[in-house]
Amino acid sequence: MTTTPRDTANRLLDGLVAYLLDRLAPAQLDGFIEAELDFLLEKAAEYPLNAWVTPQQIHQTARKYAIEMDISGAIPELVGDMVEEFYQQAVDSERLIADVVDEDVIMALLDKVLEIPLSRQSMAWLGRNPVLLALLAGGAQMGIKTLLHQGMPAALRDQLAKRLPSRWVNSVDTRMQEWLLRRTEQLLSDPWLYRDENLDELRELVLVGWQDFAQRPVGDLRELLSSEDIQELFVIGFEYWRDLRHTDAFNGLLETGVLAFFDKYGDTGLVDLLEELGVTRAMMLDDARRFAPPILEKLRNEGLLEEWLRRHLSGFFEAEGTLELLN
Repeated sequence: MTTTPRDTANRLLDGLVAYLLDRLAPAQLDGFIEAELDFLLEKAAEYPLNAWVTPQQIHQTARKYAIEMDISGAIPELVGDMVEEFYQQAVDSERLIADVVDEDVIMALLDKVLEIPLSRQSMAWLGRNPVLLALLAGGAQMGIKTLLHQGMPAALRDQLAKRLPSRWVNSVDTRMQEWLLRRTEQLLSDPWLYRDENLDELRELVLVGWQDFAQRPVGDLRELLSSEDIQELFVIGFEYWRDLRHTDAFNGLLETGVLAFFDKYGDTGLVDLLEELGVTRAMMLDDARRFAPPILEKLRNEGLLEEWLRRHLSGFFEAEGTLELLN
């Protein structure tokens, strides 16, 4: 029987597909993955980032996903479900708060907050805010009145209530409020309050409070914060993000960030860039070995791997130029 070029081409296609399937079989896959990764890393070391992508390309891609893409409403729902699971796991835990949040982190954050000028200016601004002053003075006045009420015998309170005219009581109440308001304003606006040595005392006060709070079980947080509170805070932040991402200011920040990244790393070799970002050969090889074998095995068992190979290779073996070579 005469063998035609088409028959030869089909046999070659079958042989090539079988060869590639064998190369991707579990027994040979580990060596294949390592060899290919080393080849890619060796070649990547010869090129800087700028040789492959431009800042404009990265900015357009980042803009598409950060600004132009419609954010599905499923995201808040998914986050809500996750928060609920995390919350239940946390409140059922017997761990102490100190086991979850380290004291050094809290104090480092406090030190930084006290260090920056914005904090001191904010405290000084609060000391001039009439609403806050009225709130603090009113709270102090209520505390004084409660203290007097609890410390005074009931018989004496009754006698004073009967004998003192109401206008006298109202006058004393008004004068006390005005005095407390002035004293609160003077106290909060006094530069002495924000001197370094006083901030050290504030730091010690916060430290003592934190050490006491940190010894409470994580489950006690349910009294302070519910899962609904966390979800609602996320929704507020999510809605803010949805509005912010459409502003010119955010787009400008995005472009500035991309340009800053390329200014620093544009001429850096790709392998050096990966190492700078903490991505090592061992990490990449570990991930490839974790995901590639089960995925390829699934594709093989479903017949999808062979189908994909034939779909891409059959065109070459069916081409007239290939058949002429085999004639």
